[in-house]
Amino acid sequence: MADRKAINKYYPPDWDPSKGSINTYVGQHPLRERARKLDQGILIVRFELPYNIWCDGCNSPIGKGVRYNAEKKKVGKYYSTPILSFRMKCHLCDNWFEIQTDPKNTEYVITSGAKRKTETFDAADNETIELDTREEFEKRIHDQFSKLEHIQNDERKAKTGATVLTRLQRLNNRQWGDPYAISQRLRKGFRDDKKARQKVEAECQAIADRIGFAFDILPESESDRRGSRGIDFVDEKKDQLAQKLKEVRAEGLFTSKSKRGTSLAISKQGAKTSSLNSSDKVLQALSSTVAANTRLQTDPFSIGSKPKSTIAVPKTSIIAETPKPPTKLPLVNYGADEDDSD
Repeated sequence: MADRKAINKYYPPDWDPSKGSINTYVGQHPLRERARKLDQGILIVRFELPYNIWCDGCNSPIGKGVRYNAEKKKVGKYYSTPILSFRMKCHLCDNWFEIQTDPKNTEYVITSGAKRKTETFDAADNETIELDTREEFEKRIHDQFSKLEHIQNDERKAKTGATVLTRLQRLNNRQWGDPYAISQRLRKGFRDDKKARQKVEAECQAIADRIGFAFDILPESESDRRGSRGIDFVDEKKDQLAQKLKEVRAEGLFTSKSKRGTSLAISKQGAKTSSLNSSDKVLQALSSTVAANTRLQTDPFSIGSKPKSTIAVPKTSIIAETPKPPTKLPLVNYGADEDDSD
């Protein structure tokens, strides 16, 4: 019935004050399940690990601050201070470990089931205050010279620290002496940056609206400028017309129709293969150019071709023969003497 204290208490109809408290009447302890082992001197409490440990059962690390339902009991005394023991079960295995208080050294000690994780700490590296050890503290109590030396060291540290604090204070006064002027300067810088950013965004949006681009265009950068300088824009139609004109001039006047049809089919096939990759296009254009130039140089009947060289006739000595005068034949042949005798 203890859980009803926050709102109200339930009083059974057959209860009266002569029967004792409500918990006694219903037969339960005010701490309920936490007091189930109270007859053994054990109380269930919520215990939080004071440091990192290693579990001996599963050899797993358990971090500082992990909470367990621990069995708390009194195991001894240090003068008038009781020594308490906390026994709990590992949440990763079935191992139980026990931690006790150490009033003499003001710390917790693991007695069984686990071991403390060794961690080195250097106050100078962590820029924290270096605390005195117990030996140094006891030495200052019993040794007056050590106490005087410690006081002098503290005064010297105070002077050094005061110098650092003074320097930090001056820096703070210089930076924030006039908060309004500093805030005004910062807000002015923010406004200038916002205006420049809005101007660039407007230019990019204007380009996108002009070309009908549905996506956001990024502002121009130095890498974009370097990349654009290395691009050579070529008019493909102009190059295609020049190449076609060169091929037409390379064709002879007496080229048959079948050859012309073949060349036309080849040109159509080249148009169909425009989807090839760049290396194939370059190879095809190079082969077509070489073939056209070869025909222009070697075919004397090409349209518009001008032979650059003439065939050289070797100069050889030829014996000129004097032609014989033609023999004059008579108009009437009267025959020879032999014919007359016949």
